[in-house]
Amino acid sequence: MKKVLTILILLGAAGVCFFLGWVQFQVPPGAYGVIRSKTHGTDGGVIRPGEFRWVWYRLIPTNAVVQVYTLPEPALPIEIRGKLPSGDVYSAMAGIAGDFSYELKGSFSYSLRPEALPGLVERWNMSSQKDLDAYVEKLSPEIENRIRQNLWTYAEREDVLERIRTGGSIPELEGTLAAAFPAAENLAIRLEILNFPDFTLYREVKEFYGDYIASQRQTLSAGLDRMAGEAVAAKRRLDELSLYGELLSKYPILLNYLALEKGFPPSGNTGAGSAP
Repeated sequence: MKKVLTILILLGAAGVCFFLGWVQFQVPPGAYGVIRSKTHGTDGGVIRPGEFRWVWYRLIPTNAVVQVYTLPEPALPIEIRGKLPSGDVYSAMAGIAGDFSYELKGSFSYSLRPEALPGLVERWNMSSQKDLDAYVEKLSPEIENRIRQNLWTYAEREDVLERIRTGGSIPELEGTLAAAFPAAENLAIRLEILNFPDFTLYREVKEFYGDYIASQRQTLSAGLDRMAGEAVAAKRRLDELSLYGELLSKYPILLNYLALEKGFPPSGNTGAGSAP
């Protein structure tokens, strides 16, 4: 009888230990858990509902807690509008009223990766669902800004806009965002084009503008070359006159020789003084 009682006590103790170390049962369906303990910090393995998990250090009283989180799945609107580069300049030069503006409207959605939850809890010292929701509220504008930056670049490419018009998405942009925000997954962007720019006209007026600028540059270059040549010739003439001036100042008698060459009578002043 004593032996049976001992076995029962051992089984009871084992059951209690098993129950205390069994963490998965604390996580309801649709949620995820993160273990934080005084002895081991934040456990790197996320607790999933329906997936058995037993942790021995939960046997230490008040040592570990299981924080339960529901992962948000934000879905937010996005809209951008703008004009093709220098569109107004090209239109004014060509004297046309071309519409080179674009406008895109849609939404983006994402969810947090369950595997990223322990790292987020550790990094931001989260302790409740409220903390996680606050993180998502901060993350969503960052993703939106990155989408806008890329869309302004993509909107200048006719092939990408055509793909958006036919398919409503940009797979390469979704891949870029996934790499930039590793805590997010299931990134999806749905877009529609409200205004499609006239790329054909844009290319024509851009080429016209380029030809005009090239012509102006050539004309200006020729004018500058001519002015440079005239400036060089003028400087050369000034240098010659300066040299003549120095010679005449040093040897005034040269004036007589110059006068004789021109057929004028020589000057009486030779610079050597007059005879008595």
